[in-house]
Amino acid sequence: MRRILLVEDEKMIRYGIYVMIENSGVPYSEITECRNGKDAVEYLKNTRYDLVLTDIKMPIMGGLELSRWICDNLDAEERPLIVAISGYAEFEYVKGMMKFQSMDYLLKPVDREELGKILWNAEEILRKRGVESPDMGNSGDTEVTGVSRYKMQRAVDYIRQNYGKPIDMAEVSNYVSMNYSMFSTTFKEFTGENFSSYLRKLRIEKSKKFLLNTDMSILEISQKVGFEDARRFAKVFKEETGLTPTASRDKMMAEKK
Repeated sequence: MRRILLVEDEKMIRYGIYVMIENSGVPYSEITECRNGKDAVEYLKNTRYDLVLTDIKMPIMGGLELSRWICDNLDAEERPLIVAISGYAEFEYVKGMMKFQSMDYLLKPVDREELGKILWNAEEILRKRGVESPDMGNSGDTEVTGVSRYKMQRAVDYIRQNYGKPIDMAEVSNYVSMNYSMFSTTFKEFTGENFSSYLRKLRIEKSKKFLLNTDMSILEISQKVGFEDARRFAKVFKEETGLTPTASRDKMMAEKK
């Protein structure tokens, strides 16, 4: 996905959705923010967007009017995908949006997982249309489908939340409801690393923060980041960084002064 146009009059809601998009893992090159449909029209006149996320009820011009303008003024191949954002009381407006080729809708308050599903579905639709993603291009590499990408992002989120526990690939593949073998292949395509390498590097990066920002012992840190014992932690840490945890702490502390 190249460009996303986010149209929402409430600043805090707009900011929240912006952050959710950033954290979704969906590839994009630009997110443009607007306060109403009129401003969005001006952007659409000059720039081609792949996806428009628009609130339905806004001052000056709402999402329904914006969607009508898109259908009336842009050629079919230039029209962005449209996602409506609404409250429960505005659901009748959502039906109106569907007339103007809105692909989906989000109810307020916007749920991060629901937004993620929609973004990855949009990415899949655009990919089938031949729209290049910023991080994929036309390299010919094995592609990960929108649904699989969404599951991989959930897997990554799960790992980042539970890296301090003794988790393994079987647990995570089960969490996202994927076949073990398929998960292994897809995870490597998605992250560029196999599961064990990804988890290992994540644990070492987290341990560096504890070394620098806390006075916890090496044993405490090793347990905090999911290692069985301090000896194993120290061995892996040195393999990854070239230094022992203690030497790394001393070096970071010296650089911090």
